[in-house]
Amino acid sequence: MKKLSMLFMFIFIFGLSATGQTSEECPVFENTFLFERSTKKPETKLETFQCTSGEFILMVYNGAGEDEAIKVSSATISINGNEVIGPSSFNQHIDYIETTVDLIQGDNSLEVVLKSKPGGKIKVAIVGPDSLALGDPNQQGIDDMCHDDGMYPSIEKVTISLESKLYGEMAVSGKYIYVSNYDENTVSVIQTPENNVIGTIGVGDGPLGVSVTPDGGHVYVSNHDEDTVSVIQTLENSVIGTIGVGDGPLGVSVTPDGKYVYVSNYFEDTVSVIQTSDNTVIDTIVVGDGPFGVSVSPHGCGNYHVYVSNYYEDTVSVIQPPENTEIYTIVVGDGPHGVSVAPDGEYVYVSNFNDNTVSIIRTSDNSVTVIPVGSLPYGISVTPCGDYVYVNNYNSDTVSVIRTSDNTVIDTIEVGDGPRGGIAVSPDGEHVYVGNCWDKKVTVIGY
Repeated sequence: MKKLSMLFMFIFIFGLSATGQTSEECPVFENTFLFERSTKKPETKLETFQCTSGEFILMVYNGAGEDEAIKVSSATISINGNEVIGPSSFNQHIDYIETTVDLIQGDNSLEVVLKSKPGGKIKVAIVGPDSLALGDPNQQGIDDMCHDDGMYPSIEKVTISLESKLYGEMAVSGKYIYVSNYDENTVSVIQTPENNVIGTIGVGDGPLGVSVTPDGGHVYVSNHDEDTVSVIQTLENSVIGTIGVGDGPLGVSVTPDGKYVYVSNYFEDTVSVIQTSDNTVIDTIVVGDGPFGVSVSPHGCGNYHVYVSNYYEDTVSVIQPPENTEIYTIVVGDGPHGVSVAPDGEYVYVSNFNDNTVSIIRTSDNSVTVIPVGSLPYGISVTPCGDYVYVNNYNSDTVSVIRTSDNTVIDTIEVGDGPRGGIAVSPDGEHVYVGNCWDKKVTVIGY
């Protein structure tokens, strides 16, 4: 058997800036809604706009994209009665959220429920699928929320004690951290910024991979020892479904539109594709030997790729949805483990467990640059603005910080004993969470 090395209200002065587009203009239309809070209680506002049917991009700018603006603390946004962004993924530390939404021919409804301190505001925009390019200076995407002042999380702020050795992964969504506990068959729920464990959810046998849907509503957990994926509903923190997948599921990653989940099956050399609308496996993709980490590029609307590290083959498979075919195989370092894609999709970062390096794949031509890090690098995570990459080094008890502008290791941070329990960056980029296997603790790194 192979050895496992292994997320206001507002007005009311309700400012609405909407381009009431006709259906013919919809593929490139943009509606912008501005909100300002003038009452203390949460309120609901319902607006309608016209469009053709299809998939579009919903963008939410907390503070309306203005540097000095007050940000709202909670938002629930629904399109045509379907919640697309919930309060679990939205707080005052969030700058920007993007997700895809399905619109219908004719009238569409937008419902917003907000809470905030006086003066808080957000901007909501809906654009055609070809109108937004992350990193494009001509678009007001996530790059407008990022201002590189040379600061990055580098100081150990606190440690959070758990009851299990941390072999698995973790994910951050809004103010919650989800940590898989392999030995206990559970997932711990940590609330930030208090950093308190507020719940423990029983899942399947040997949970490892963890990924949260973009709206924060569901968590998908791979149960390595029973070949299943548990689906957790975050509102109640309870398991609502169990999905059979391949042999030895490990890495898990949800697509940016929240419609699909990709799961690497370590012992079967395949990737299972789960459709989230009914939580069924709709496809199985053959990849390389010992698929480990999985990461989906951030572009939605079917415009993304799935990257899978193949541990025994020293490669990364590139999968193209919706056909779900392997279109490239890229040679990287020895024993690739973690995979993380930059926010603009231009680079993919891979931790190579056996040769103490990180491979950096340029997606435009699949060329690879290799840089040294600590001993036995395990997990890897890119900050939301793409400025830095964090790598936990299992044998060094450290985290390496890579500056992406010149691919240089600029810092090495001491953490707990045996950091192989996953690594994740908060949505605002202000904290990094590191799971330490042997001391059963999560290290919180901040400014």
